[in-house]
Amino acid sequence: MEGMNLYLYGPPGSGKTTVGRYLAQHTGFGFVDLDTLIEAMAERSIPQIFEREGELGFRHYETAALEKVASYHDQVIALGGGALLDPQNRSTAEKTGLVFCLQAEITTLLKRLNDDDTQRPLLAEDQLKKLENLLDKRGEHYHSFYNQITTDHQTIAQISWEIQKKAGIFLVKGMDLPYEVRVEENGLARIGEILLQKGFRGHLYVLTDENVAQYYLQTLISNLAQSGFKISQMILPPGEQTKTIGTLQALWGNMVEQGLDRSSILIALGGGVVSDIGGFVSATFMRGIPWIVIPTSLLAMVDASLGGKTGVDLPNGKNLVGAFYAPRYVLADPQVLSTLPEPEMRSGLAEVVKSAVIGDVDLFDLCATGWENVLSNLGQIIQRSMAVKIKIIQDDPYEKRNRAILNYGHTVGHAIECLSKYSLPHGLCVAMGMVAETRLAEELNLAHSGLSETIKRVLNQLGLPNKIPASFLAEDVIAAMRSDKKKSEGSIRFSLPIKIGEVKSGFIIEDTQLLSSVLKECQE
Repeated sequence: MEGMNLYLYGPPGSGKTTVGRYLAQHTGFGFVDLDTLIEAMAERSIPQIFEREGELGFRHYETAALEKVASYHDQVIALGGGALLDPQNRSTAEKTGLVFCLQAEITTLLKRLNDDDTQRPLLAEDQLKKLENLLDKRGEHYHSFYNQITTDHQTIAQISWEIQKKAGIFLVKGMDLPYEVRVEENGLARIGEILLQKGFRGHLYVLTDENVAQYYLQTLISNLAQSGFKISQMILPPGEQTKTIGTLQALWGNMVEQGLDRSSILIALGGGVVSDIGGFVSATFMRGIPWIVIPTSLLAMVDASLGGKTGVDLPNGKNLVGAFYAPRYVLADPQVLSTLPEPEMRSGLAEVVKSAVIGDVDLFDLCATGWENVLSNLGQIIQRSMAVKIKIIQDDPYEKRNRAILNYGHTVGHAIECLSKYSLPHGLCVAMGMVAETRLAEELNLAHSGLSETIKRVLNQLGLPNKIPASFLAEDVIAAMRSDKKKSEGSIRFSLPIKIGEVKSGFIIEDTQLLSSVLKECQE
């Protein structure tokens, strides 16, 4: 794809212009109404063009206007209802962006048209009959587009959000400056161009680890150099054991030696560990420098790269020292997952299942179809999982209210991870934690009996563990939970599922006997 515009298409009255304006505001994109541009180019109104030059003359202006806007990038473009009937126009749009065809029942379309005073020459006079004829002629054409959006009985916000999920383009607000999150195939190969388009300038400091460096560091460095950036780099040992205060000290010192200043930008290229460290270093170096995240693991794409929670571990527990510090830009390129080892991919899917339980029933159903089908729909998996987290962090960026529901599975999961001295992958621990915490919800009569079995079956379909190893004693897991940052005055705080698609936070459990019983039941 040569660019990234969002083209809104469909029959008259489907909401292209109204949705387009809202969508532009909530993605940070510009907005272009193609008919308005045509009128400016022709220096006359659409009805006047039809009156003087007929439909053929109008289509000539339409093609010229479309070719002009296709040279732009990051625009939401509302198209006329017949703009892509011409194969050349359709090819132009599909090469330079994503086309979303908005559809609605004829009664909905007619009501909207009657409420709108825009003159439409092709629907003049007997509007109902002409609309029926138009839909009869173009129905097959409209349904030939891959991205279909039904607009009946949906608010503008809901329609816009559905488009964002399908496009993988989000603008996260609520913490410092808004930042864009984008899912883009082969985005890494054009990262320099992207950063220049976004207005980034200055000395770049690339932080990565040894595993990622062997695959993607040279591609990144070469592309950035071609775009004229000055670049320094640091390669860390991989793994959770790197998330220490000692690593921070080494990085701060190296950044000073490399001549970085407050105008410099850190790029975190890697998984969750690199993202956690990179964000915290950025938050604290020179009292805060901008940072960009390029996640290279599924876990990082759907979780660690989003929300600005950064930190390092202490011997007492995970992420006990950190800061809320939002990145300036997040680019997730699904192509980089092709080199991700299968165990790491499965680990990331645990966070996907977590997101599905929290807020997306359709995503949960997709996960339930199993490993092979999930891999075949990886782009959709990433985008829908991201959307769940983004909705939550926008509402509660500093975890003062509802954001804590994202900790579902993590209270038990982090305890197991800590007890294993981080030898067990994060996602596997979260999978075990979800089952145990769902059983706890059942015991508290918050969730219906059998919910934990449903979640266990889905985890099993994805090759994830659904039982805690017997080597982790219940009393040790409870002690580790009490050391975690989610405790409250000695009690342990949980976020627990009510049903698929709904999790609630703020449950403080003091009953050690209950916790012990649930943990033992969930052991192998």
